[in-house]
Amino acid sequence: MFFGSDNLFLRVFLVPFEWNCEEIKLVDMANGLIRNYLYKGIIILGTTCMVLSSCSTEIDINAPNQNVPIVYCILNDADSVQYVRLQKTYLVDQAAISTPPEADSLYFPGEIQISLERWENGRPVQTVQFEPTYDVPKDSGFFPVEKHMVYKAHVKILPMKTYYLYVYIKDKEEVLFAETTTLGHMTVTDPLDLKQRKIALNIGENYICRWQPVENAGIYQIGIRLNYLETVDGVTVAKSLDMPQSFTNPVTNIDYLTRVISGSRFIHIISEQLKPIPGVVREVQNLDFYFITGGKEIKYYIESTAPSEGALIEKPVYSNFNNGLGLFSSSARADIKGLYLANTTLDSIAYSQLTNNLGFLDHNGDRDSSNICSNQ
Repeated sequence: MFFGSDNLFLRVFLVPFEWNCEEIKLVDMANGLIRNYLYKGIIILGTTCMVLSSCSTEIDINAPNQNVPIVYCILNDADSVQYVRLQKTYLVDQAAISTPPEADSLYFPGEIQISLERWENGRPVQTVQFEPTYDVPKDSGFFPVEKHMVYKAHVKILPMKTYYLYVYIKDKEEVLFAETTTLGHMTVTDPLDLKQRKIALNIGENYICRWQPVENAGIYQIGIRLNYLETVDGVTVAKSLDMPQSFTNPVTNIDYLTRVISGSRFIHIISEQLKPIPGVVREVQNLDFYFITGGKEIKYYIESTAPSEGALIEKPVYSNFNNGLGLFSSSARADIKGLYLANTTLDSIAYSQLTNNLGFLDHNGDRDSSNICSNQ
């Protein structure tokens, strides 16, 4: 699970992004904008006067009896199932902030209709209806995890197309709607998906990732996952360690974008995240790379929820929905999995001052530091 401002943004909006899932659901792929951003527009203190603005309207979420709808949907071209999260603002006073709300109080009663339209040449060519589901788990926190309702639809998202999302709430006699244009394809040039390729990451030795710019992209993020086996008392378990990198902004008129993966930080994260266990034997298996990009709407949302330079400055939270609040955007991704680490990296993990107490085997599969490799 990722924490902090470098969380994969494809995980913030519906549910927590679990990297150990075979497919990442945009229930949070953007499920990931950043974990703590998700509820910024949902729980509103009664003592705070806060106005969130969309492209065309301003909504006072503290107005009496407003119950403002909040919608999150990040179309995911990597999955055949799309998700929508619909809730309403929850207004409490300062004294009640320690009391979680009832699950039913977060949702609108009565009929809800949610549809997705793909438009071409100025008219809709495909319409898909969303249905409610409770099969997506939610992280623990202030809001209840039981009865966690989202909406899902089985539809494959096409690149470079215009989509409209409509949300009809009978209880309010309103239709919320938003528009987005999906992203182009993501093409990674380094690392290539070559099993003979070995990745070198050591203290003082970095790795540079490269990919081609994605059309309509607003922001990029890379994550790496270290896969390893852990044996304790004769029982071996496959485990992984996720390392999200900081965001990268698009640059125009270039052939490719780059992100430097710090070798020193790579070793430090291993030392910080894994704990020494008496008698443990750990063996590195391989490394996965995840390249993720989000639409311009996601970029604007991140910028609007970033800390203000001045303590008293209150920024409006970005929303591109009409008649409500929320975010409708898209993402694209490319995965390069199962790359082997260089012998020097395996030996660094096994014998560096930061990680030599974690029980990792070296490139020979043992714990004999005299076998340290000077070459990849």
